[in-house]
Amino acid sequence: MTITIGCPELLNGREGRRVLAAFYGELLGLRAFEPYGWLKLARRPPDSDYVAGRTTDGGSKLQLALDGDGWSDQCPPRWPDPEYPQQMHLDIFVPDAQAADKLVTGMGAALLADQGDFRTYADPAGHPFCLYPHPVAASEGPVVGRLVFDCFSPRALASFYEGFLGVQKRLEDSPGWVVIDLDDDDLPNLAFQHAQFRAARWPDPAYPAQLHVDYRFPDGHRAAMARAERLGAIHVPVREVTYADPAGHPFCL
Repeated sequence: MTITIGCPELLNGREGRRVLAAFYGELLGLRAFEPYGWLKLARRPPDSDYVAGRTTDGGSKLQLALDGDGWSDQCPPRWPDPEYPQQMHLDIFVPDAQAADKLVTGMGAALLADQGDFRTYADPAGHPFCLYPHPVAASEGPVVGRLVFDCFSPRALASFYEGFLGVQKRLEDSPGWVVIDLDDDDLPNLAFQHAQFRAARWPDPAYPAQLHVDYRFPDGHRAAMARAERLGAIHVPVREVTYADPAGHPFCL
């Protein structure tokens, strides 16, 4: 799984994707690598000799990619304004909320809301994310615990992804909030929350996709394409392997 975060060309006079790579790399303990011109982040293997710019992810199942895909200067994220929607965001589990707050605000994040048991921030480009104190982070350090999708019907969209990804267990299940278990400690669970917003119409810059996901399957992308179409995904005629889920979130195979 690769979660791609849309980046402006420049942030405070610096290349936007490198600003966000440094931000998320420091927060999550990820290292940068550049395969085929992409800028990505992945977990550092514990015994590896890291060389900056090395074009390998060390076999990491979860990667973050920083790219201009999905970014629009015309409609940047401005949470919680539904006209400038977030569409998707990361829930990051941290061992110490106060230490994490100091770290992210020191790197340019802005506190958007203190929700009591968690806090919502905007990264240096404006993408919202949440920090949750969580026991799993006490031993592993900060991790992406959930990838959260905004949608009108959480149960309906959760059903699509359960069929698409071949998982069945729901950790939480209510009309406004559903969490499905991907049953893999190396990947975040998927969560779905009720929201009304302008859905993405990628690549239209007036309806950008702030984040999108690339999925990799052992049986290859052809079988995944057929499965996605059977479950209600719509092909986006930009690339052969690009689809939109039933709530409009684009993804690639």
